[in-house]
Amino acid sequence: MNLDKTTIDTLAEHLENCELDAHDTHKITDDYPDMDWDDAYAIQEAIKQRKVARGCRIIGLKAGLTSHAKMQQMGVSMPVFGFLADYFSVPEGSAVKITELIHPKV
Repeated sequence: MNLDKTTIDTLAEHLENCELDAHDTHKITDDYPDMDWDDAYAIQEAIKQRKVARGCRIIGLKAGLTSHAKMQQMGVSMPVFGFLADYFSVPEGSAVKITELIHPKV
């Protein structure tokens, strides 16, 4: 790890606020080019702990960059993993409020 706990917590707060406010952000690796995988997962864990502290439940896990073509495009050699919070889910047949999303895609 290359980032200290204060930086990790600050980035976690910033990124979660961007998510909650549906506000885009630039790549944090532009500001922290020495960030490594351990730093990224530590930030993700801090975000998860913030959500749990607010009463959110973690209901599942997710994998990203699972396509070999996408991994090659992004310059990584393995998938990345994350979590799903309860408020991420939308009941089947419900409307999705795109104003609450940053980059909605179907």
